[in-house]
Amino acid sequence: MKKLFFTLILLMLVAAAAALYWYAPAREVAMGLYEKCVALSQPSAEVEAPAAVQPPPVTEPEPAPAPAAAEPEAMPEPVAEPEPAPTPLPTLNAEAEALLLKAEAGDPVAQFNLARQYALGEGMAVNRGEFIRWCRTSAEQGLPEAQFTLGMCYRKGLGVEQNETEAARLLKLAADAGYAPAAAN
Repeated sequence: MKKLFFTLILLMLVAAAAALYWYAPAREVAMGLYEKCVALSQPSAEVEAPAAVQPPPVTEPEPAPAPAAAEPEAMPEPVAEPEPAPTPLPTLNAEAEALLLKAEAGDPVAQFNLARQYALGEGMAVNRGEFIRWCRTSAEQGLPEAQFTLGMCYRKGLGVEQNETEAARLLKLAADAGYAPAAAN
């Protein structure tokens, strides 16, 4: 459930950031999605706690008949099962590989787009650590969208330890750069 919630929040953050970048009235839609996600994450007062399951009463087992005087059979030695081979991660698609090359070359927009793809699992496996790493790299280069997204992650504790001071610093940087969603937070 946490993984689903994290994915929904990240999706909402990225979608809101992108939508607000191109179209300001989308902010109301994004905030509605955020409120629905928060409402889904809160336990409902109407849901009753499951009733405690009572274990069946313990009864004394009947004594087993005495074994015959035959020679006991040797217990077979346990056979260790081989460990399964690790499942290889899916390879990156061509678009993700091109984006990775640009990101590694230092392009902050490519770094942020790569972070978004790691968050959503587009062309690669979902990877929170890589999402935060590339988002932080892009934010350090001054991309306001990355600063805002990373700031919201720090504010909510999504993929990083919750840190309101770091969140406020990043959101201020994004707002100072003129990024409208950051100014509203």
